[in-house]
Amino acid sequence: MSMIELAIGWLAPPLCVICASEGSALCRACISSEIIPFGARCWRCGSLSEKSQTCSGCRHFGGPRHIWVTTDYRGAAKELIRAYKFGHLRAAATPIASLMAETFLSYSGDEEIKNTNYSVVPIPTATSRMRQRSFGHAELLAGHLSKILKIESCCALGRLGQQRQVGSRREARRAQAGGSYYLRRPNLVKGRSVLLIDDVVTTGATLAAATQMLRQSGAKHVDALVFAKSL
Repeated sequence: MSMIELAIGWLAPPLCVICASEGSALCRACISSEIIPFGARCWRCGSLSEKSQTCSGCRHFGGPRHIWVTTDYRGAAKELIRAYKFGHLRAAATPIASLMAETFLSYSGDEEIKNTNYSVVPIPTATSRMRQRSFGHAELLAGHLSKILKIESCCALGRLGQQRQVGSRREARRAQAGGSYYLRRPNLVKGRSVLLIDDVVTTGATLAAATQMLRQSGAKHVDALVFAKSL
């Protein structure tokens, strides 16, 4: 957390988006009662899947081998993401990243993480959105996760174009994501396993496009960790 964020937190502590209690954008009580774990399921079809692997039936859509999801995009999770991205509530990154880290660690032990040799890579935010919000939402989450998980983070991916996918139809999302990314720093992913970071997964087109780019550039494995699955 930067000095600016610490100062803001001291002068104006965040309020829980659900119960308005002071101290966190989502308090522990609301986390316990409102955030329902997604569980060990295929991110796309919801079928039970060991360690949340993409099941054999959904694998042909492309994308990461695992997509670890914390919860469904509804209720408190939806309110938190909306406050974070559209209400400019940077403080929401702390509980979101904490919950994502808990999800990841429930499937991967310290030794397994070390042996996998991950690099945390955020899905890049369109520059027009960064100007509006003054921060990149996935980049900020990746920074928090890097510190919690003690895994190196790098902004290896760049984004082409300014397409806005919120509200787009599923077919449009897939078309938009197809050529949206390029690799800014190939040397940081070649031969490494990559843990992609994003806030919400819907069709998976964004993660699939990023995965394809990373694999073509020599990434050993590509997995993803996201906060919520849009229904």
